[in-house]
Amino acid sequence: MKDTADGKVAVRNNRATGKVGFIGARNARTDLLPGVAADNRGEAIGKADAYVDRFSNAFGVPASQLERAEVASDRYGWSVTYTQSYQGVPVFAAELKAHVDKSGDLTAVNGFVVPDARIDTEPRVTADQAADRALEMVTERPSGYEDGLPEAATKGLEVASNDLMIYRTGSTRGIKGESRLAYVLEVTNEKTVRETVIIDALTGKYLNRWSMMAHALDRLLIEAYDGEQDPAVVWREGEEFPGTLDEDQQNEILGTAEAYWMFKNTFGRDSYDGEGARMITVNNDPGINCPNANWNGVSTNYCDGVTGDDTVAHEWGHAYTEYTSGLIYQWQSGAMNEAYSDIWGETVDMLNDRHNEGGETQADPVLRTPGTCSDYTRSPITMEITAPASVAGACTAAPASFGPVFGQTPVTGTAVVGVDTTGTLPDGTVDNSTGNGCFAFTNADEIAGSWVYVDRGECTFAMKAENAADAGAEGIVVGDNAPDRAPISMSGTTDIYGVMVTQADGTRFKTAGEPVDFTIAAVPAESDETYRWLSGESDPSFGGAIRDMWNPSCYGHPGAVSDEEYHCDESDSGGVHSNSGVVNRTFAILVDGLEPGGVEAIGLDKAANIFWHTQTNYLTPTSNFVDLADGLETSCADLTGQPINEVTLGNPTEADGSDGEAVAERAEDITADDCAEVADAIAETELRVEPTQCNFQPMLDKGKLTCGDDTVTTTTWSEDFEDGLGEWTADVEFFSHPAYGSGAVSHPWETTTDLPETTDIPGGDHPQSTVIYSADPSTGSCLGDEEDESSRDGLTSPVITVPEGKSARFSFEHLVATESGWDGGNVKFSTDGGDTFEEIPADAWILNGPHGQINTLAEGNTNPLAGQAGFTGTDGGEATGSWGTSVVSLGKLGLLAGEEVQFRFDMGRDGCNGVDGWYVDNVAVTVCEDAPAGPVATTTKVQSVKPKTVKKGKTFTVRVKVTAEETPTGRVQVKKGGKVLEGARLNANGVATLQVKADLPVGKNTLVAQYVGNSSFKKSSQTFTVTVRKK
Repeated sequence: MKDTADGKVAVRNNRATGKVGFIGARNARTDLLPGVAADNRGEAIGKADAYVDRFSNAFGVPASQLERAEVASDRYGWSVTYTQSYQGVPVFAAELKAHVDKSGDLTAVNGFVVPDARIDTEPRVTADQAADRALEMVTERPSGYEDGLPEAATKGLEVASNDLMIYRTGSTRGIKGESRLAYVLEVTNEKTVRETVIIDALTGKYLNRWSMMAHALDRLLIEAYDGEQDPAVVWREGEEFPGTLDEDQQNEILGTAEAYWMFKNTFGRDSYDGEGARMITVNNDPGINCPNANWNGVSTNYCDGVTGDDTVAHEWGHAYTEYTSGLIYQWQSGAMNEAYSDIWGETVDMLNDRHNEGGETQADPVLRTPGTCSDYTRSPITMEITAPASVAGACTAAPASFGPVFGQTPVTGTAVVGVDTTGTLPDGTVDNSTGNGCFAFTNADEIAGSWVYVDRGECTFAMKAENAADAGAEGIVVGDNAPDRAPISMSGTTDIYGVMVTQADGTRFKTAGEPVDFTIAAVPAESDETYRWLSGESDPSFGGAIRDMWNPSCYGHPGAVSDEEYHCDESDSGGVHSNSGVVNRTFAILVDGLEPGGVEAIGLDKAANIFWHTQTNYLTPTSNFVDLADGLETSCADLTGQPINEVTLGNPTEADGSDGEAVAERAEDITADDCAEVADAIAETELRVEPTQCNFQPMLDKGKLTCGDDTVTTTTWSEDFEDGLGEWTADVEFFSHPAYGSGAVSHPWETTTDLPETTDIPGGDHPQSTVIYSADPSTGSCLGDEEDESSRDGLTSPVITVPEGKSARFSFEHLVATESGWDGGNVKFSTDGGDTFEEIPADAWILNGPHGQINTLAEGNTNPLAGQAGFTGTDGGEATGSWGTSVVSLGKLGLLAGEEVQFRFDMGRDGCNGVDGWYVDNVAVTVCEDAPAGPVATTTKVQSVKPKTVKKGKTFTVRVKVTAEETPTGRVQVKKGGKVLEGARLNANGVATLQVKADLPVGKNTLVAQYVGNSSFKKSSQTFTVTVRKK
């Protein structure tokens, strides 16, 4: 693919499949398929077809599984969308998009398809059975409302669609999975509930579910529609305005117009479907968990007091997303869905002259300061229990979105544990708890004039707070109902104080045995006197803004992927409302710049056009942050020097905003310098960084196995391959079977210095050196023909004599990146001169043994290692692997000192498709010996490197911790190739923070963090990498 293009291209694998997910031009006039003309729509389609036919296997599927589904065009070119099916069964969310510009260049192909869609397509469960199961599940407990629902929420549910499809588990999360025949159902009442439910077509069990309720101008306003009586239409397009409409109703009409004209005037999009669909709004929706708003696939719906200009445009943004990229409302794709709505909502807010609380305009904005919150943000708080002494101490707490704002002057309070009655909740759930505040309190006399403590769960936060207020409470403390989870800002509409604490801190309130005294105060911090980049600040029912796009951490949301606030678990559909902060901040700093911080402003017009072009051309339903980064950079390149419009809402003169159509002014052209800022913004928010704090596990644990206290490791035999393969011998075995044919292509072990990119995990890289490698390429054929790669390549060591000593071991360093389950390798041993080899038994591995089994022949695997234990796949959630050390106990192989043994590395693959291969280095045999007395051993660990990608010549920060039996003292140095770049002393906790400024070359640099040691502590070190990019 790279060789076919006539310029520089970038290629990235899809996290969920390990196959190519993106290939795109990286400089102007690069063509992925040169020599094929595309001067008009028909030729552009033909060129896209030709490329997909030729390279579909690299994306993971044969061309026969892809069908051209749609061709979209704009002033910049054509986007051709292909969908996948197998044996007539469509593959859920599988799309490839090919992009041809007006010059006829094929600039990018991207998307997600399922490589292993070859499954039995005959269901055992009927469609009616699947529908019954889905309806039962959703009726019992709709997703997305973990704290209760209003009474009307589940009325009128029906199955709106029911399609037999091939579903790839893990696809919405961007992790490895398997293909399952499944029914994909939409369950909805076209009002308060709209869910996708995936039901296994063989077993009837559910595989996944998520809420789809994303929280010429033709408008319709309906009042308080509960889905039962005929809707009460209170305003139609063309009727008198404002007439008798109240403030919320007027806001919804005007906000809808502003959203419509922004998309129409700027991007040429006629309503959310592109075909002028009527834009229906429901005011004062009784089925919403207020205060809130949503898009349900038919209408946008609002609670009273939640109709600010950015909120209305936000909800319509969800509609535009559904009809363009179709981002699934789960995990990173859902966070992007939510962020796009925030972006379009704030864009409208910046451009109109309504709800401008601070009086500022886009022409004269008050810009934000890096790292600060707004004066109008509910600040983070500190909370400390002061009595009784048995539970005294600091709490982890978050302020509620309702009630008085905590200032820096401490608020004191006394909390009584609430006792309430039991009963049946509005959603039909039987509530037997007497401590969650879902019903009236029986100890209201004790609560009056004090605060009340209750547990989270069963009913809404708003209901708990209302019951507390009815009991005369001054405030409410809610303890979380799950461990190890950060508290959130609770929603509600009451005027009393509110905080949430962790489950552990909640236990302190409940076990104190008496009322608990505490103090709460805002964390002291500088702030900006502006509403810029705040979301929801004009909604009185929220009690203030609910998100900060400039500094998401002000609301406990991440502004970069590595931030500790990054949401990792399945709640909130995988953190869609939290992790959206990463994308929000990317847009905000691109518009306004981040100085200091290395991002120069490109302005609203350019940023909005780049984000919209990405939304409509480069995103598919399962796209993640990496796909967004690729799309933004490619879109910027697409639009460089091309005409773009200024973002405008028009200048309506009619009171209802109906005459906002305008010919947008041409904006300043996008330049290559602007695209450099896009890259800088992506690096700042770490869109391409894996959320390692989410505990996606590497295949191989990091670190080495030591001999233990008072011992040293002695190497008796080793091979580093710096002089080639030497006395190692190779062999090959081809698969052959009457039903599958035979393999014809192998990939013998060879030495290489071309090391692969690795997962960004501390200790997962490898110093530049010569290693051995057997390939697992994304080529071949699974047809048993001359291109079939079903083969095993072996490499056998020379004869090794087992040494004298304690705990004799065989070890090697390696990285594995293969097609999971189908390809992989293992190690075997021979004690008869190589005549026969046996698999190393599981109990002989004492560090990093094979983690899985290679698929069997019965599963259709033509790998000669089928059914054997093996190293297969990649690191968790990654398309590549990382280096680690594996160790075998020679004693557990039954070997004695003086006996001879040989080891064979076997790399096997099926006929087609792969990832990269198996890399091996530093093979050794060691024994343990008693150590002489001396200084205490230490361990040096690089805790963090920020930023992970640094501009050439700029400073980066390295945090290093040194540990030993006692806290070490002395200095730590950062070195490259023996040259000391920076040094610092360890603090009292054994930690050193080094500010390193060095003229490192562009690219990945391997550095060493070294503790220099002293008479009491041995020196130690760890390698780490820093990636340097051009200024």
